[in-house]
Amino acid sequence: MLEKLKKLMKGVDENINLDNVTLETKLVEDLHFDSLGSMMFAMAIEDEFGITFDEEALHFETVGDVVKCIESKTK
Repeated sequence: MLEKLKKLMKGVDENINLDNVTLETKLVEDLHFDSLGSMMFAMAIEDEFGITFDEEALHFETVGDVVKCIESKTK
């Protein structure tokens, strides 16, 4: 799932360096996602996985938070 998310991140910002992205990577501090980038990432995830986020998408801190949410919505 991490590789899929990396591909989606690249779609949000093609200049992003994904070499060291792990589940502990912070979306704002490490990847420099602003509110627009976070929203674009959430929309890309919704399209890719066929899920819908509520307000929780605005509060993801790490890549691991995103993975947990996706897993809970796709079970």
